[in-house]
Amino acid sequence: MIEGLKSVLLVVLIVLSLYQSFLLASYNPTKIEPLQQSDYVQTETPGLGKQAEIEDMLFPDQIIVHLGNEQHSVLFPNSYYYTRLLDNIKQRRFNGFRKTTLYLANINWEEVRTKQQGVEIRFRDGMPFSVLQTLLRIEGDIPAENDLITKIWIFSKGANEEVQAFFFTDSPNVGYEVVSADFTSKDIENFVAYGDLTNLYKTTNGDYYLPVKPVRMPSYTFDYTLLTADQLKASYFVDPGITRNLKERDGSEIYTDSKRGFQINRDQSWITYSDPVAPVESSKSDVREDLIAGIKFVNQHIGWDGKYVVARTPQLQPFDNQIFLFREYYEALPIITGKLEGFGTMKMQVQKGVVTGFERSMIVPDFKTLQRSDSELLSGADLEARLQYYQRRTSIVSIFPAYRPLISEKTLSLTPVWAIELRDGTYDFME
Repeated sequence: MIEGLKSVLLVVLIVLSLYQSFLLASYNPTKIEPLQQSDYVQTETPGLGKQAEIEDMLFPDQIIVHLGNEQHSVLFPNSYYYTRLLDNIKQRRFNGFRKTTLYLANINWEEVRTKQQGVEIRFRDGMPFSVLQTLLRIEGDIPAENDLITKIWIFSKGANEEVQAFFFTDSPNVGYEVVSADFTSKDIENFVAYGDLTNLYKTTNGDYYLPVKPVRMPSYTFDYTLLTADQLKASYFVDPGITRNLKERDGSEIYTDSKRGFQINRDQSWITYSDPVAPVESSKSDVREDLIAGIKFVNQHIGWDGKYVVARTPQLQPFDNQIFLFREYYEALPIITGKLEGFGTMKMQVQKGVVTGFERSMIVPDFKTLQRSDSELLSGADLEARLQYYQRRTSIVSIFPAYRPLISEKTLSLTPVWAIELRDGTYDFME
């Protein structure tokens, strides 16, 4: 009796199994829901910073609004009028470029600066056309030359007059006239309305602009931490457990996994990363693609612990490493030290999309510990009087407001100063 029941149960199970196999084989879903990209969980960067895109890191150092009648207004990043004006210009089109010298353009630039209304967009260290295309609507064929664009000037002679736009380069007196741009004289009038009549600036030669009245700007103090060797090993090495640690005679430490490595200089709180790569075929590197690769590298290793701008790109397109410099901004001003490298900068070498070298500070500010106090920068008249006695006056390239970092054992202070850029690439300060 029991054996018979077992046989019947076995037959039923076999029939059910065959029926389920038939259903699976014949099942044809009418609607397939694809897995959305947002359903993937991205692994966190083993660092302290945030992710960034190239669009986040391209913006002018200053926008100068020429009001006419020898009046000028200077707008700085992150301010309301700066953002509104730049967003407006981003929507306009620049199409076609005619190379010219600024003398052959047959334009009295002194008159344009002092008497006509217009907007001057400045990139302190220059930006190549290929990168600038990410920020602005630059259409048509772009110049093949390796010029860096240092400023864009859009102006008109008055109501119902034709609007002209010029791209200035880092080569003296060489620029590009825009063949077609969809600006009208009415647009220029609207742009000029973004100028601040309560904070006017003046200039003697157009190289730099100084405020007529003293400018009040805040100072900040933060606590900070230092990136540790364990954090860096977890970030830069696939298997941190196989790394070796070497100590140099100068006190610096080297960590390596036999392929790549980084050096810690604790006296200067500085990190130098290196990833030697095999030589590649000689061909021109793409500046924009290498720049994007460099930004992704930082996204994947430590991240961006502040707001950075692409401050310097290769002047030429070489056949090997390309060097990029990123500069940190706090609120409206860049962070500047007395030398090219230091807190507030990241330096990078990229070869064919591979980051072969990278340098940055170990200092990571804790922005939640912010302490603020009021400061005042010298006005143009007082600053000009002090510049009369400045020993390297003939070497001055530019003067602009910046934050100078002062680092103590436990805190980081950002003090507003007038930064003086010199021809050798270094900076000096006047407070």
